[in-house]
Amino acid sequence: MIIIFSNNFINKKIMRMFCFNNVKKISILFIFLFQFLFLYNQSIAQSDTIETNVPPLKDVFVNDFSIGCLLSYRHIGFSTDEIIPGQSPVVSQNGGNLIKYHMNCMSPGNNMKPQYTLDINSSAAAYKSATTQDAKDSIDVHPIVKFPPDLIAQLNWAKRQNFGFRGHTLVWHSQTPVEFFRSGYTSTGQRLSKEKMIQRMDNYIKEIIRLIHESWPNLLIAMDVVNEAINDNTGTDRTTDSEWYITFGDNSYIMKAFEITRKYTIQYGETQMKLYYNDYNTHNPNKADGIVRICKPIYQAGLLDGIGMQEHDDISYPTAEAWIASYNKFDSVCKEMSVTELDVTTGSANPSSQLLNTQANQYAMLFKCFVERSYKSGRGKIINVSKDGLNDQYTFKTNQSSSLWTSLNKCKPAFYAVVDVGIYFNKLDSLINYAKKLEEKDYTRSSWSLFQSVLSNSINIKQKNYSSSVSASSSLKDAYENLLNAINNLTKATNNIKNNIELSEYSLSQNYPNPFNPSTKIEYSIPKSTNISLKVYNTLGEEVAVIFNGFRVAGKYTVNFDGSNLPSGVYYYRLITDDYNITRKFVLLK
Repeated sequence: MIIIFSNNFINKKIMRMFCFNNVKKISILFIFLFQFLFLYNQSIAQSDTIETNVPPLKDVFVNDFSIGCLLSYRHIGFSTDEIIPGQSPVVSQNGGNLIKYHMNCMSPGNNMKPQYTLDINSSAAAYKSATTQDAKDSIDVHPIVKFPPDLIAQLNWAKRQNFGFRGHTLVWHSQTPVEFFRSGYTSTGQRLSKEKMIQRMDNYIKEIIRLIHESWPNLLIAMDVVNEAINDNTGTDRTTDSEWYITFGDNSYIMKAFEITRKYTIQYGETQMKLYYNDYNTHNPNKADGIVRICKPIYQAGLLDGIGMQEHDDISYPTAEAWIASYNKFDSVCKEMSVTELDVTTGSANPSSQLLNTQANQYAMLFKCFVERSYKSGRGKIINVSKDGLNDQYTFKTNQSSSLWTSLNKCKPAFYAVVDVGIYFNKLDSLINYAKKLEEKDYTRSSWSLFQSVLSNSINIKQKNYSSSVSASSSLKDAYENLLNAINNLTKATNNIKNNIELSEYSLSQNYPNPFNPSTKIEYSIPKSTNISLKVYNTLGEEVAVIFNGFRVAGKYTVNFDGSNLPSGVYYYRLITDDYNITRKFVLLK
């Protein structure tokens, strides 16, 4: 609701009130204005409410990789969190809810970078006040490290949510104070020798790991040890724009940073913290080669765990082929990979529906590449995918509509495309594996021929590299449904009866015998081909046995359950499908 009063109207009203000294009317006006402003502010605060009728991304990709984001503490938006002195109000009332609903991992956007963790002013003051040369020499290699309040609050929040946390970053040519490379921590100080710089680097990294370990032990799952050390296009080392390179005289600072970080993660027992090299524009062939060049000896020394691909992309870059080419290069020099700062820009703050659909296709193409090479599935090395920022408003690429969510946390076409890729790539993969086990001798020639044609097409669709002009999400979904129909339409060679018995509904029969010792039979039927699980639970709701978990064609089934490994008692067996579940009770008596 918007109310506009003309200046003339307001002036006349106010003059009349004061002329008649009508305090009551003035009070009513102020009450009205107060209520209007309160309701307006409430509507603004509630306008970014998240959508909970959509699948959480962390659940969609639970068998592939973790889902995270880079963000500021202010984006979390909970009044119950630590109050940070001097911090501006939270910018998203429901940012924390969005993160908790969709993600299980997070990373600081800026506040762990050297610019914010190195207390240069305090270090300089301590050096200046030192009264002996020995004291000055000691201070000169022991920089004061402090975590800013917003980083502390962010770490605390992640700990409470049981989130994984990616550290970003220790060594970077950018946003590292120039004073850090000078004696006395002043810009006019003499540049440190390589030997002294190694000592200073050692104590700096030690303090970072120590602070993490003392207050947030085992919270960090990864650390970007070195960030963006390679030039764009050429793949050469950053030299003139890197104080690290200038001070060391070469790129040996990279290996040294990994040596020191590994040393202290072991010393403090933070061995779950994987050590990463992180960079952007990794799809440029020359840059990818440069990354491999510096990472290979670090990996061979047992110091590098992963490579971070930032993925600041747009609707036409990278192509699937370019992404895969870089992935294949990195595959030989690391144990795992992460997508660390994902966004796909449209180039417009108010994109057209066509542009949003193109963005959706690009996101779908990228996630198809990720899922196809996911760590948890055993298909590859992608262990985490983290998007940059909270939504379209709070992201590195401002005014370019680059996120999966609008500025009001509403799901965009790109979100739904990503979800479909996550669901249907895995469904199609499972169904193809099942279909390959079927044997021609069991079916009629005509139905088998049609089935084989659909299967071959499904495999091609699954393996295809997509683009922003072709929807990977709809292609995978259609391929899954077509293959499922082809399997259902296979007919038996012996009697030409459909393999999927015509059933009208799901059923789960009571086991027999019941009570039983130690085995019993369970019958169930499914009216359509689908993924099912048949599991056994104790009275506490704890899973104690898996009878079957996988794909079944439509039909009736009888399974035998052996309870030899279970104690006597009451148990429950439960049948679960995509759209149905039923539970029955049985008793084991020994």
